Amino acid sequence: MLPLRELQSRFFRLIADAGSEGKDTGFDPTVVQLVRGQGQLGPQERIGIYAGMYTARLLDALREDFPCVAAVAGFERFSAIVRTYLAQHPSTHPSLRYIGRHFPEFLHTAAEERESLPFLADLARLEWTRLEVFDAPDTEPLRLAQLQTISPAEWSELRLRLVPACHILRSAWPLHQIWTATVEHRSFVEYERPGETVIRVWRQDFTVYQASMDAIEQLALERIRRGEPFAVICAALESLLPAEEAARTVGSLLLRWIEDGILERLGH
Repeated sequence: MLPLRELQSRFFRLIADAGSEGKDTGFDPTVVQLVRGQGQLGPQERIGIYAGMYTARLLDALREDFPCVAAVAGFERFSAIVRTYLAQHPSTHPSLRYIGRHFPEFLHTAAEERESLPFLADLARLEWTRLEVFDAPDTEPLRLAQLQTISPAEWSELRLRLVPACHILRSAWPLHQIWTATVEHRSFVEYERPGETVIRVWRQDFTVYQASMDAIEQLALERIRRGEPFAVICAALESLLPAEEAARTVGSLLLRWIEDGILERLGH
């Protein structure tokens, strides 16, 4: 008789491998001989039920994590993609939360998917980013009332940073439109053409939001990410806008970011 830990390990490998594409479907004979038949089901059939349930649960988990990717690919194709993915990236964590962490990169390297649906990997990145933002640590964002207490002398050296629940995503595709069309069950065909997009993804309370950013907001947020002082950010925008307009634009962006709850103050 195998030690319990070894038996558990073999049984897990058996049911995990059985549902993965490219794996030998023959069951470990040492485990099979320890399983009793029941009724019309022999040991192989009974083990097969567990293997099928395990794979079905992983498929469901990935379909829940990547609903837009699943919708774009279609049920059968998505299921086939996932089986190939699981063969290369089997579950290694007790929580299913992490089962899809390699999925965007897997799609990026999958030649067939890259050729027929070249935006699919980036769409998966967007959906994974939304999950990461949802799970990001809570922090107390900068409030408008706090902003109003900053003295004029402090503004030039004011340094801000993004809260953990705010990520920036870059893509060569109009992901925001593709994602929105898919969520609203509309055709995304008109967006299947290259178009560089930068998306801000953030969380407020228990809701995740996203919005595409123009060049001005991209530049300003990038400077904030670098930890540059407020005066330097304003000066950088003057390369794109007249001085007075740059100041107004930064003020408007700052109010929007405060309202969205994506900023913290550094060194205070």
